[in-house]
Amino acid sequence: MLGFKEIKRFERPDLGGKATLLELGGYHLELWQFDATKPNKDDFSDLHTRGIKHLAFRVENVEHVYHTLTAQGITATEPKQGSMAKYIFIKDPDGFPIEILEMLN
Repeated sequence: MLGFKEIKRFERPDLGGKATLLELGGYHLELWQFDATKPNKDDFSDLHTRGIKHLAFRVENVEHVYHTLTAQGITATEPKQGSMAKYIFIKDPDGFPIEILEMLN
C-alpha cells in the first residue's frame, strides 16, 4: 500500500520470531513479529518487548564505519556477522540502540 516491495521473509526459531524485509527507492525496512512479547516498552535490550527496538542504517563497509566511529571516541560493539549481514551497534544520546549493517548478499 505504501509502495514497498517485499524482498525477503524469514523465520528465526531461535529468537521466536519472523521478519519481512521491504524495499522502497533503495531504502530497506525490516519488520519483526515475535511469538511472545512483553508489555514493558522501557527494556530495549529484549527483542520480545513491544515497540521500536532500534533504528538501522545500511552501509557499504561496516568495518570501516566501526573504525571511523571508534577513532572519534564513539563506543560501538565489535563487528559481528549474522546470516544476512555484518553489523555493529552504537547508542544515541538517550541510550537507544542504533544498528549499522552491511548486507552480505
